[in-house]
Amino acid sequence: WASLAALGLAIGMGIMISHTLTTPIASLARTAKAMATGDLRARAPADRSDEIGDLACQFNQMAANLEQTVATLAAERDALRRLIADISHELRTPITALKTFNELLLDQAWDDPEARREFLLESQKEISRLDWLTENLLQLSRLEAGLLKMNCEPCRLGELVAGVAAIFRPQAEAKGLTLRVEKPADTVWVECDRQWVEQAVGNLLSNAIKFTPSGGSVTVGVRELSTSAELWVEDTGIGIPAEDLPRIFERFYRGDDASETGSGLGLAIVHSVVEA
Repeated sequence: WASLAALGLAIGMGIMISHTLTTPIASLARTAKAMATGDLRARAPADRSDEIGDLACQFNQMAANLEQTVATLAAERDALRRLIADISHELRTPITALKTFNELLLDQAWDDPEARREFLLESQKEISRLDWLTENLLQLSRLEAGLLKMNCEPCRLGELVAGVAAIFRPQAEAKGLTLRVEKPADTVWVECDRQWVEQAVGNLLSNAIKFTPSGGSVTVGVRELSTSAELWVEDTGIGIPAEDLPRIFERFYRGDDASETGSGLGLAIVHSVVEA
C-alpha cells in the first residue's frame, strides 16, 4: 500500500508539473498561430518569473516589433497610393497645357518668333509648376505617413519668425503691403525642427500676402505662454468664408471665393508639419 500511495503521489505531482509547464507553452503556441493567421496584436501571457515567462516576454517583444514594421510598411503603401492619386489629379492641367503649347509650336507658331517665344515662356512656367508640385506632394505624403523624422533642437522662435519674414518682405512691399513682426522682448526658446517650422510659417505668410489687397498689412508674431509658445499670422485680406473653414486643410481644396491661383497644398503642408 505504501508503494501504491507513493506511485499515486508521483503520478499526481507529475501531472501537476506537466500541466504547469505545458499550459503556458500551449498558450504561446496559440498566440503564434493567431499571429500566423494575421492577428498581429495577439500577445502571450507573460505573468511568470521563470524561463518560460522570459520566453513569453521575448516573444511579445518580437510580436510588437513585427506589428510596428507591418504598420510602417502599410503607411508607406498608403502614402504612395495617395501620392499617385494626387499626382494623377493635379498634373493633368499642366500636362494638357504643355501638350497644347507643343502642338501650337509645331503648327501655327513655327514661323513666328514672337509667338514661339511666348509659348516657350508659358511652357517654362508649367514645367516649374510640375517640379514644385511633385516635390511638395512627396513631402506632404511622407509627412502624413510619419516617415519624416523631426530633428528637434533648441531654437529662438523670434529669430526664426523674423528670418522668414525677411524673405517675404520684398514680395509684400512689391504688392504695397506692410509686413510686421511682433515678438516678446525676451528670447523665447522652443524645441522644434527649425526647417519645417520655417516651411510652415512661410506657407502661412505666402497665403496671407497672396490674399491681401494692396494697402493692407500682414503680421506674424510670437506669444510666450506659461509652458509653451504660440506662432500666429494675421492679415487684413479677404478672409475665409465660414463654410470653407472645415475643409481648409484638405489637400487641393480651394474655396469658391479664392481669386488667386494656387495648388491648394500650402495649408495641408502646414497642418501636417504641426501634427508631425
